[in-house]
Amino acid sequence: MSQLKTDDNKPRSLRFTFNSSTTSSKPPEDIVKGVSAALDKHGVTYRMVTPFLLECFWANPTPGKDGVKFEIEVCKLPRLKNLHGLRFKRLAGASADYKDICEKVFGSAGL
Repeated sequence: MSQLKTDDNKPRSLRFTFNSSTTSSKPPEDIVKGVSAALDKHGVTYRMVTPFLLECFWANPTPGKDGVKFEIEVCKLPRLKNLHGLRFKRLAGASADYKDICEKVFGSAGL
């Protein structure tokens, strides 16, 4: 199986489920800045895996509850010129907590 070459200076072009609240016509670098600010605002720690992929961890403040680990990736939407979207993917943690923190993050990301 061959490996696909990716250009880390551009977001990947992916087909995924998206809606108007997770898309933007802003440049992808500006979207990443907005998402990073939103993550900081809500106490989510993160690391940049690539310039457009953030691996995030939210520590649940409720005693005895596990945190949530997830990814946020800025992707180019295929066949839609200059439109980018956010792809969220839960890696670990409760789905209800994941849903809550993701809604807070993309609500304040300023897309």
